[in-house]
Amino acid sequence: MSTTRTRDLMTITLEKAIEQYLITLGTEGKSPRYLGWLRERLGYFTKFIRKTRGETYSLRDLNVDDGRDFVRDLMERDVKYRDHPLIKPRSGKLSIQYIHGCGRAVRSFSTWASEEGYLDDNVMQRLKLPKLPKILPEPLSEGEIRRVLDVCLYHTLEGQRNFTMMMLFFDCGLRLSELINLRISKIDIPMGEMIILGKGNKERRVPFGTQTKKALIGYLAKARREPDNAQDADQLFLNCDGRPITPAVIAKLFERVKRATELHDFHPHLCRHTFAVRYLINGGDVFSLQKILGHSSLEMTRKYVNLASEDVKDKHRLYSPMDKLNFQTVRRGRPKNQNAGKPGYQVGA
Repeated sequence: MSTTRTRDLMTITLEKAIEQYLITLGTEGKSPRYLGWLRERLGYFTKFIRKTRGETYSLRDLNVDDGRDFVRDLMERDVKYRDHPLIKPRSGKLSIQYIHGCGRAVRSFSTWASEEGYLDDNVMQRLKLPKLPKILPEPLSEGEIRRVLDVCLYHTLEGQRNFTMMMLFFDCGLRLSELINLRISKIDIPMGEMIILGKGNKERRVPFGTQTKKALIGYLAKARREPDNAQDADQLFLNCDGRPITPAVIAKLFERVKRATELHDFHPHLCRHTFAVRYLINGGDVFSLQKILGHSSLEMTRKYVNLASEDVKDKHRLYSPMDKLNFQTVRRGRPKNQNAGKPGYQVGA
């Protein structure tokens, strides 16, 4: 290794190394959304390091205690969205899922830095993260779905667009990034299916129902804005200014719907969970559901079966045939023997 290279490794800043890490992932074809996810969480980490370790801290100073202190700081916080660009801070603990994600981002960066020779060892390999609860969020009920759609469907162009997006979330189980990147040329309305570009740049065919088809036709015919640039002509969902819709716009929409419906927890991935459970309840099978959701294995898809089973059990409580019949099964005294008193009758016979 040259002297210049050795000196660079000894003096490179944490921020510069992280930027090089993100550039490397970009050249490997990682999605912009994933890169943004990493940038945000590693940005929180560097802010923590500068605040607690000082400005002279370099990458070579990185050690597992830095990661442990960072995770502990996140777990002790009692304010959510402290540095969020769109949502106002509010009191409350950070979710275990969010803390776990921040820790995973730090470990991933450490693995890359050691493989590239920036670190002698993978110092974050021993960083233990809080255990994630092995439960899926409770899916929305049919009544809650109707409340969400009622809030979105008002007679404006924006309302028709928002309603169509919600229909696709609930009817197709799309991820947020998949909905944002939908192209008109990839939608076959007569056939009722579309081609989705999912994780790992893998394409899959996803069907949609008659009601979603009507919403798409109405949006394309009446509510879709003219694109501001010719390059966005194939983009399905546009903002009021004719530019492609962004995650920030959808985040505001979900916050607005959450307030209007008084749903405690409402986000795009909950719509995906709700789709999966209702698909199974309505007679779908796990194999076709796996293909629709774009899961690489059945492991994740099978988890929805338990939620669907719970819903079926609740439905049985409401619609039990025997409960509806209200048949009285308990009687007082011994049952009367119809043969008692007849010639030849013996007690106990």
